Amino acid sequence: MNIVWTVATAVSLAVLLFVAPDKSLSVFIDGAETAVGFGVKLIAVYCVWLGIFEIADRCNAVQKLAKLLAPINRLLYGKIEAEAANYIALNEASNLLGVGNAATPSAIEAIRRLEHGETLSRAGAVLFVVNASGVQLVPTTVIGLRAQAGSASPSDILLPTFISTVLTAVVGIVLVCLAYPKRNEKTDTYQQSDDGNANSAGKITAENGCLASENGVKTASKSMEKTNVGAG
Repeated sequence: MNIVWTVATAVSLAVLLFVAPDKSLSVFIDGAETAVGFGVKLIAVYCVWLGIFEIADRCNAVQKLAKLLAPINRLLYGKIEAEAANYIALNEASNLLGVGNAATPSAIEAIRRLEHGETLSRAGAVLFVVNASGVQLVPTTVIGLRAQAGSASPSDILLPTFISTVLTAVVGIVLVCLAYPKRNEKTDTYQQSDDGNANSAGKITAENGCLASENGVKTASKSMEKTNVGAG
């Protein structure tokens, strides 16, 4: 993506130099000011919501929410650790309330606890799809933007938004299930345990065989000693 954005920026600036060279410098300055202002707003929003998440965590509200959503999350993500389940529950609650800025930090923390290797797991892929679809029961952010824009009925999008986001999430989850093999951590554990049992059984059999061979050699040597003594 870095290459894509670099090429797009370079091409845009080259075109701008030919079309309106007198506005090139002003575009640079305006873009920098907009980026800095947007970054400061995001920092403020994330500070507020991360503080709220910390308070909710210390009040055990996150754990209660995770237990409430545990049956659904078990179907979606499989067997995951408790800390990841807590952040996923926060992420889902934020998305349902349409607070996208609050959903992002919890999703980042959840994916950090779900992924331990270089390959994206099935649970991580499902979390990405759920966040990309953004299932919203009450799209508060969009309703606020519509109200600021002067909409006569800013809440008209409640039902269409909910239906469209749910359908998008369902299709995405189905595609993830089709893309990943029918194998989860539980199945892998059973397979590993079976393999481990087979290996252990093989080792025990080999050890028993070695002991039997040693006993046979000792018996043969004793019988030969007795024969030699008798002959002498």
